[in-house]
Amino acid sequence: MLPYLNESSVNQSSAEPAPTRQTGPPKLIIISPMGNLGNRMIQFMVAKALACRVENAVLAQIPLQEWGLERPPWPHPVPRTAIVTEPTVDLAGLADALNEDRLDCVDIRTYGQRIENFLPAHAYRSLFTTEGASTEGAGPHELLCNVRQGDILNAHHQDYVLIPLDFYADLLETTGLQPVFMGQLDESPYLAALKARFPHARFIPSRGAIADFHFIRHSRNIVLSVSTFSWLAAWLSHAERIFMPVLGVLHPLQSPDTNLVPINDPRFSFYLFPFHYAVPVPDFAAAHASLKNLWRKLPPQHLQTILGRAKPRPPRPRELEAALLLESLYLRRNPDVAAAVAGGHFPSGRHHFTHFGQAEGRPTCAIDNAWYCQAYPAAAFELGQGDAADPLQHWLDLGQHRGYRRSAAG
Repeated sequence: MLPYLNESSVNQSSAEPAPTRQTGPPKLIIISPMGNLGNRMIQFMVAKALACRVENAVLAQIPLQEWGLERPPWPHPVPRTAIVTEPTVDLAGLADALNEDRLDCVDIRTYGQRIENFLPAHAYRSLFTTEGASTEGAGPHELLCNVRQGDILNAHHQDYVLIPLDFYADLLETTGLQPVFMGQLDESPYLAALKARFPHARFIPSRGAIADFHFIRHSRNIVLSVSTFSWLAAWLSHAERIFMPVLGVLHPLQSPDTNLVPINDPRFSFYLFPFHYAVPVPDFAAAHASLKNLWRKLPPQHLQTILGRAKPRPPRPRELEAALLLESLYLRRNPDVAAAVAGGHFPSGRHHFTHFGQAEGRPTCAIDNAWYCQAYPAAAFELGQGDAADPLQHWLDLGQHRGYRRSAAG
């Protein structure tokens, strides 16, 4: 574990060096770790971007032992601490408060997965490396397709989705490259379909997170999976071409807290998808069929225009959300409530939502997002280009007038 280190050296990598001031007590920047390795790496990147603006900045409580960057918690009380929870981090404002002694510490408690929160890629490349790391990667005539399966196969997070096989096929036809599938290749219906569709491809099972990260970084042509880990490895690479599906959590209109679209990076080719939500892996083929021929390769400026059309979700009265609640969907997504209703503790899911669930911040369950976008590809396409903020708003503004239903049950 590394000791506490002054971070002034990071200023050498930044276009915005910290202001000159007399050295005083250290200004702390700490991380409250969130999520898996890729998420924690991004939190660290946000912390470094802030540190480069602050004189006498010290990083503590860094949870990155995988990269030899772990640092212990600060052992003393820190009275004036700003806890950052918003996805867009006010780097300039926080730095001013630290430099002007209005704050002593900033606690990063956000995923911070937005490109504007970061320094340029070159400022981080030397940080995420290991001694004697392999330089193996997919070759110049190969297309590395990083595969994420693992915990997303049960659709527990609606924005983490599998890549359609037809998308890979389109890229291979366009580029003339040979496919290499690498990553989480545990047996599943999706992997079986990949092997059947691409029988001559190379398949390389995961060798562990760090080895996989290095393999992606040293590949020449990369297709991202819908994964912050995959995106980060590609962004920090020296790849010639990076093919980015703007899909799921990588679609800033579908997942508004995240924007990992590097519009000005010439290595990236962007493919805008309709809104698409996760389904359990046995259902992936039918879900992907609804996307066929609906993704579009867009020039960066065109994509930027579309993403700029993002509509904030208008306020919805509590009474409307309760009135539109789909009972079966609410119980399916909240098994604890379903058990309580079955046990006679509540008369219905609607009663629970009205009296408890809404105040607890449970999802509205007024529409089945995955079913709606799969059943009505036109709606998914319109959502993908910013015509409505989310599926429920689309149904309220457009879908109900077309006779669309909100779920398979009606």
